[in-house]
Amino acid sequence: HDPNIGNPKFLHENAYPQFKYPDEGYRLLSLYRFWNIIQYFFPYRDVIGEDWTGVMREFIPKMAKVTDALNYKLCTRELIGRVHDTHANLWIQDEALRAYFGNLRPAVQVKFIENQAVVTGYYHAEQGPKTGLLPGDVITAIEGVPVEEIVKKKLPLYPASNLPTQMRDIAKDLLRTNASTLHLKVRRDNAVTDFEVACFDAVKEKFKMDIDWAYNQPDSCYRLLTPDIGYLYIGNIKSDLLPGIMEKFKDTKGLVIDIRNYPSDFVVFTLTTFLKSEPSQFVYFTNGHAENPGLFTTTESIECGEENPNPYNGKVVLLMNEISQSSAEYHSMALRSVPGAEVVGSTTAGADGNVSRFSLPGGLNSMISGIGVFYPNGKPTQRVGIVPDHLVLPTIAGVKAGKDELLEYAMKLIQGP
Repeated sequence: HDPNIGNPKFLHENAYPQFKYPDEGYRLLSLYRFWNIIQYFFPYRDVIGEDWTGVMREFIPKMAKVTDALNYKLCTRELIGRVHDTHANLWIQDEALRAYFGNLRPAVQVKFIENQAVVTGYYHAEQGPKTGLLPGDVITAIEGVPVEEIVKKKLPLYPASNLPTQMRDIAKDLLRTNASTLHLKVRRDNAVTDFEVACFDAVKEKFKMDIDWAYNQPDSCYRLLTPDIGYLYIGNIKSDLLPGIMEKFKDTKGLVIDIRNYPSDFVVFTLTTFLKSEPSQFVYFTNGHAENPGLFTTTESIECGEENPNPYNGKVVLLMNEISQSSAEYHSMALRSVPGAEVVGSTTAGADGNVSRFSLPGGLNSMISGIGVFYPNGKPTQRVGIVPDHLVLPTIAGVKAGKDELLEYAMKLIQGP
């Protein structure tokens, strides 16, 4: 185990990279290794929602019957999915897997909104609009297959802690293909139209794929939304800028902290110092023990904030959604300990805390959430994520109108009736 953090380190598990398609014995070793890692060193075995021994029984014949390298990887991905941990996946660059999911894609971003596949933006300034698709368009079928059917087929192969996060990842891959064009059925207003869209290699065409991980993508990490409301974007925050930023915000009525992204710097302790008048507890951990496999013990609760006679006095509102994962969730736990702070948004990715990496036969790499992360009152974050105080989801009408509905809701909360 890591002496400082306490997550397990798997140092003696051979990857056998020379076997691109491991034989039956090594495939079963892969299953047993993964099963044991979860059985004895996974801090959330109690919330996977599966009979873990039953899963092993189910996968012994599946692994034994696998016929080639690609299906071994797909079977492993399906096995990993049964743990329901967004950190756990097959983290490999693999040509066969890439081709299976599709090497090409159109230049449009899709997200699931109101349970439908909705165009939300463009990955390329020219090729996106050229498709003729507009934000708010609903894709109902791809190559004649209804989107619901495609999703049903894909779900077992997309490991994640909860359904919104599975849908987040499926949306990214929904339009992947190996064909140079895709035939889509699209509903706009009340009319259904057929579209033929061109598909490209996203890397060669320099698609801006990271719009999934950012909303407003401001050049700066802060701005004033109104003279009374400050806005802080954690996705490109720098710790050393905080004193100057908080000085600018000190007389505002409220502060919106946008965590629909991955924090660019670790500001859990620095930021809460400005927002709290005294320290308070926000988290404790559970750690496993190599000398006693299966045993987990709890740590003392950790505090954030310091004695501060002049903390920020305005209302603090956090924005979160299924993109908020791991460090983003940890930041929100700390920021939520600010008196009166409220969370606006929807279910987060539900995978908090440091990860533990390991190899599986065939040169495969995976990882799991390596420590348990809990609120001081014992409430979990795994799978459930950060539960918002105000459940606010984007709507198709909002996407069409170019609105950021979570941000608008947060501003109303601050402005009051």
